[in-house]
Amino acid sequence: MGYKIIAQLFGIAAMAALFISYQQTSRRRLITGKLCADLCWSVHYLCLAAYGGAIPNFIGIFRELVFINREEKKWAAHIFWPVIFILLNWLLGIRTFASAINILPIAASTFVTISLWCRNPRLTKIISLPVSVTFMIYDLFVGSYVGMVNEGIAIFSIILYFVKEFKETKGEKNNV
Repeated sequence: MGYKIIAQLFGIAAMAALFISYQQTSRRRLITGKLCADLCWSVHYLCLAAYGGAIPNFIGIFRELVFINREEKKWAAHIFWPVIFILLNWLLGIRTFASAINILPIAASTFVTISLWCRNPRLTKIISLPVSVTFMIYDLFVGSYVGMVNEGIAIFSIILYFVKEFKETKGEKNNV
């Protein structure tokens, strides 16, 4: 029972980090929020013994550490990084394959890697929508209720960002 409580607490912390990250306009701050969330989700899924969800989040910690340095460090800007992280996710996912449902977080992580590699935070958020839907389905199967709530909040947060952006753009057009 103790592990389930710990899982929920880390899930709540991950939710907060993701909600805040999707409100960011800077790529660096968005990735920093994702890094914090992946750390918490790794612990969350490990406590639930949902290794299919733990693997991509654990790999995500290292992915974000590289991607956050993409603009400042030449070594982090090479295209082989997203390829390495995608391959690593699939290799570890296949190695620990327990059921077909484990494909969902690995596939979602592929799109997360692509979205975070993009330099455009707007595109990152657009790609994140189907990722959230995929993880919501996975969370339903593994009993991660806080994960399902998180994905609902993530979808809401992303949509909220675009609504705010639309209103700001509309307001600028009216002022011209």
